[in-house]
Amino acid sequence: MINAIKKHAIFGVVFTVAKALVYFTPLLLADVLTTSDYGILEYALAGLGVIVNTLINIGVPGAYPYFIIREKKDNLKTGFSLHPLVLLLPFVINQFAFLYLSLDVNFYLAFNISYIIANQIFYSTQLKSHEKASYAVVLDSGIYIILFLFFIGFKTGALVPSITVINRFVLAYALFYVFMGIIRFIKSEKQNIIDHYKTILRFSVHLLISTFLIFLITTSGRILVEFFFGFDEVGIYAFYFRLAAIVVMIHQIINIAYFKKIYTFSPLILDQYFYKFFLIISVLSITIYFISPFIVGEFSNFFNDTFETYKGVYFLLSAQMIMWIASALNSNIIDRENSAKINNVFFLILICVVGVLLYIFKGEFLFTQLIYIHFMSIYIACMIQYYTLSKKCIYFKKSAITLTIIFLLESGYYFLCF
Repeated sequence: MINAIKKHAIFGVVFTVAKALVYFTPLLLADVLTTSDYGILEYALAGLGVIVNTLINIGVPGAYPYFIIREKKDNLKTGFSLHPLVLLLPFVINQFAFLYLSLDVNFYLAFNISYIIANQIFYSTQLKSHEKASYAVVLDSGIYIILFLFFIGFKTGALVPSITVINRFVLAYALFYVFMGIIRFIKSEKQNIIDHYKTILRFSVHLLISTFLIFLITTSGRILVEFFFGFDEVGIYAFYFRLAAIVVMIHQIINIAYFKKIYTFSPLILDQYFYKFFLIISVLSITIYFISPFIVGEFSNFFNDTFETYKGVYFLLSAQMIMWIASALNSNIIDRENSAKINNVFFLILICVVGVLLYIFKGEFLFTQLIYIHFMSIYIACMIQYYTLSKKCIYFKKSAITLTIIFLLESGYYFLCF
């Protein structure tokens, strides 16, 4: 009993510190960098970098809990040790393209960050699968710890606040993963490593497509804003996205602490937990939206300068967080039930329809309206996930109904008040 309390207490402290850095560091940088530079950083950090990560990771992280937890095929662990070397290939290509082919520094930063995120997700998924939650939290927060060190360097007068300096910090951290991957491979068991990796890839290719498509739907906000408006608007979007994302921290506690149970509990039990969780998160998210002017305004000049103009953006992003969390939880269930292949078809249709409509009406919608379209797309993606699971007689009725009610209520408030 005492050991269990101690374990949870340690996790609580580590999670609080690590996630505080994840949450506050980008907000602090918003007051340090120019709006354009901040937009470029966020575009690389949580836009293009996240989406590219899904491609170079080839779905392998999601295959780990499926094979090791659900299928209990421990012999395949050797295959996973080859993956960090595979990740090295796009990283090396990025360095070559930057040094010899004049790759734009913004894309160079995004691709380096994608390499870091790919490694973070790969290693932290393994740690969560073996219930080493504290280590997983620290690893997941790595890139933000590096950015916080940059912020400290600026505050002490040692560094100039610029994308160029941030690029150097990011590259140094990326090299850490290069050395770690090589060392871990050297120390790993090599027997049947190629065959095992091929087995993993045959399964993970469907996860690659699924993960890429869901990330394209849920995290493409910065990319869409940059495409239709510009990096200044990306900076605005990213700042309020970060503010709204405080409730995602609660989801991350659940996802890390109960990661293994998500792969083992029955859908009926999970549905009970999920719909109650969605209700709690939605109430909390909107409450934070209404009280934030009295709190955030005390320490953020960026907030004070932009809130009145962009409070509709902030509201929609607060509403979007519930759908974002739901899609992430649903993705775990899709993966564990090996339903990614079916789900991908519907996701592709959704992306094509939304993409075509946005292109046709380019220049005819406002910044806030673009964010509402994105919010609605993530809700539809959640419904697609529930429909896909229902094809295998797996039902999340209460969760689907709860999300629909939340979506309608928040949409109604948006159209009435903004």
